[in-house]
Amino acid sequence: MGKDSRVVLTTGVFDIIHPGHIRFLEEAKRLAGRKGKLVVIVACDTIVKKNKGRIPLFKARDRAFMVSKLKPVDTVYVGRRGDLDKNIEFFIKKIQPDVIVFGYDQEEIIRKTLEVLDRLGLRIKIVKMRKFYNVSSSKIIGKIRRS
Repeated sequence: MGKDSRVVLTTGVFDIIHPGHIRFLEEAKRLAGRKGKLVVIVACDTIVKKNKGRIPLFKARDRAFMVSKLKPVDTVYVGRRGDLDKNIEFFIKKIQPDVIVFGYDQEEIIRKTLEVLDRLGLRIKIVKMRKFYNVSSSKIIGKIRRS
C-alpha cells in the first residue's frame, strides 16, 4: 500500500471516551494516510475485567458503538474472549494491517503481539504512542467514586 493508504490497527478499552482517546485516534488515523483506514478493536468485557480488575461501565458492544461514531475511526470490532495470543493472531490475519498502534500503557499486549508476529513470520510496523493529556478512564472512574 502507498504512504497515503495504509491500514492501521489499534485496540483499547474505551470505557469512558476522553480527550486522550480522541488525540490518540487522530494520530493513529494520521499514520493511515489520506486514503487509509483506521481499524479499532474494543476489548471484550472479560479481558477488561482480567486486565483492569474491574467490570467496564459499558458493555463491549456499547463501547464499540461509541468508538464507531468518532470521526477518525473507519471500522470497529469487539475483541474475542479467550486466549490473547489467538485473539491477536485472528485479527492480524483478518485485518492485515500495515501498522499496529499501541497506547503508552499497553506493554503486555505489545510484547504478545511481537511474539505472534515473530511466530507468523510477519513484518508489521509497530508504533507506541505517547500519552495525550494527563487523563485516563480509570482516573475518571476513581474521581467519580470519591466524589
